[in-house]
Amino acid sequence: MDTMDLGILDIGEAEFYSGSGGFAGLRYKGEDYSHIILRRIMPMQEPFSYISVADHDNKEIGILKAVDDLPDNQRNIVLTELDNRYYSPEVLEVVSVQDKLGYVYMELRLKNKRDIEYRKSCAIKDVSRNIRMLSDTSVIIFDVDGNRYIVSDLKRLSRQSMRKLDAYLF
Repeated sequence: MDTMDLGILDIGEAEFYSGSGGFAGLRYKGEDYSHIILRRIMPMQEPFSYISVADHDNKEIGILKAVDDLPDNQRNIVLTELDNRYYSPEVLEVVSVQDKLGYVYMELRLKNKRDIEYRKSCAIKDVSRNIRMLSDTSVIIFDVDGNRYIVSDLKRLSRQSMRKLDAYLF
């Protein structure tokens, strides 16, 4: 029985690096890709496994099976690139909510992956599609700019925050 080639990168022949202009690059099998694009194939279930690696023209080079398989310096480059692409801070508090002209405007208190807390206002259109339950206890919010905000555990939100958010949970 023949096995299917899924295009998994051979880690022994791959070297991720930081290139000019802050772009992540990859040297692989004698080729140098100075600007690569990383995408999670299964962003919710396996955020650090099965990462599609494409060149600047969006042609897939291969799939990184697991970020943890990389040496520390390369792992940090890949994780930084994924953090930048998948900006998704944790929602700590829903400060205010305002429904206006078909948009929901929220002011949120957030925490990023580096544990820095800050406030941000965002606009959400079509809340039935852009505020979604991920599980019984977690929610993802997409704003009009394509940013993602995660409530990893609704139980951790204050009663006041839950009252403001509850009307939009379906």
